[in-house]
Amino acid sequence: MGSTRWRDAVGLLAALLIGVAAVAYHHKAHYDPHVVWDGFTLPGFDAHVYVAMAEEPRVFTVGPWGYRILLPGILSFLPPRLIVPGFEWAARVSLVVASGLLFLYLRRLGGTTRAALLMAAAVMATPSVSAVFANPFLVEPFALVLLLLALLAIEGGAGMWTTGLTLMLLALTKEIWVLLLPLVYLRERRAGPDVRAALSRTLQTAAPALWIAVVLRAMWAPQLSAPAWSGAGAGAEAPAAAVAAATPIGAILRGLAALAPEFLLGGFALAALAGLLRPGARAYLREHALPVLALLALPIVAAAYTGAGAATSFFGDDVRRLLIYVLPFAAALAVQLDPAHGPVASLAGGRAVPRVSLGLIGVLALAPLALDRYWRVDLGVTRDGPYLLGFARETIRTARRLERGETVVFDPAVMKFAWGVSPASDLPKMRFFLRNGFGDVAHYGIHDMRMRERQATLVIPLMAPRTLRLTLTLDARTSTWMSVSAGGEKMGEALIGPEAVAVTMDIPAAKLFRGDNPITLDCAEAPASVPRLLRIEIAPAN
Repeated sequence: MGSTRWRDAVGLLAALLIGVAAVAYHHKAHYDPHVVWDGFTLPGFDAHVYVAMAEEPRVFTVGPWGYRILLPGILSFLPPRLIVPGFEWAARVSLVVASGLLFLYLRRLGGTTRAALLMAAAVMATPSVSAVFANPFLVEPFALVLLLLALLAIEGGAGMWTTGLTLMLLALTKEIWVLLLPLVYLRERRAGPDVRAALSRTLQTAAPALWIAVVLRAMWAPQLSAPAWSGAGAGAEAPAAAVAAATPIGAILRGLAALAPEFLLGGFALAALAGLLRPGARAYLREHALPVLALLALPIVAAAYTGAGAATSFFGDDVRRLLIYVLPFAAALAVQLDPAHGPVASLAGGRAVPRVSLGLIGVLALAPLALDRYWRVDLGVTRDGPYLLGFARETIRTARRLERGETVVFDPAVMKFAWGVSPASDLPKMRFFLRNGFGDVAHYGIHDMRMRERQATLVIPLMAPRTLRLTLTLDARTSTWMSVSAGGEKMGEALIGPEAVAVTMDIPAAKLFRGDNPITLDCAEAPASVPRLLRIEIAPAN
């Protein structure tokens, strides 16, 4: 036994070194001195979401990314200037750790040391691992570590609380934890023939993950219904679910023909298929068929979620990235090609492990109480990363200024940012406060702020309801009446025309809430008179 543990320790060290070597190789292969990620320039929509989450982890961003809070929450403890490089280092460290955990997993399945190390090297060389370095801000490397921990707990016979903790951590990172429940059930059935008892134990094991997944979605904005008045003037925005429903599924399925080679995992899938010549590999696949098939389908499901018009770019960038979750299962099949492959081993653990696991489950179960229920408008209606990041930053910054009693002024002469034209560092000058009714992508405006529809919405972020004094300076091509509403109630109206008019009104705290408050401007003749906002001034009234 001692010599076996010694060999495993040496093998684990070798697997970690394989991970280090693979990370160094992939980093060098992807290194481009002309590409530098910072707090304003990031690769793709998802990266912007995760950076926004790390900057303000207690405030919701957008679903489903917003619920994958574990890694951004950990990185939030870094100084702000280190958050972006923190994601890159987290991806590298995760891959190294994943290499070691894969070795342990394959050893638990009966793999020899040589075969487990060979599989670790093969997995680290796949395109799915290489894809991490094209966009290191995503959760896949970190989620792979948690997936391997969960598999180790399940396959190694860890206790209910330890397995439940691994599923709970995975639930805070990626929704794939649900796919592992059949494995938990099969483990419980092997422990006893009673189906009802196995189902009960499976549900108890899944309870912590289920709790955290449900509670986050039930209590964290914007899934909570906003105050009844918050929909005023927001009818122009289609919900994300409607966008997703419009996805051309047929087009996605047709695109699979061109992307079928990605499912070969750089040739590694052939070794996994060859492993099926062994009876043990076939038995493994029978038990793991449900999660394997589901993970193979994951890229298709994710493409469907992206919404109409996004599938082409999604497939080109992300199929191989999402196939990273299939790698442990493919390795478990290929490792059995070694003639010396042995029986499944149990996972060693001390008596304190279940108690520690239960304690951590209790802490995580109470963690949602620390979340900020700031009501965030739905940012899922567009896949515009700079807009989401700028909106998330500037709403919180503006809300804190108002909380301190400062006066906030939005002047179109100062607030100018055009994505792709203005310097990325000018993102704070984006017109985040223009929500809808001001024309397409009005937040990227550099010219006049004009109403293009009868109703338009301004956003006023607040940390707590308080009476505000709102002053709007407006003009229009022709004389016309404009009203201003908040909380579903008219706050004031004014006759505006070619001469600039300053309209001042108090908005009572009872009509406002903690979050992104919509203020509705209504002008029946707006399409013709094109009212123009010359200045917006917001100040606490008391």
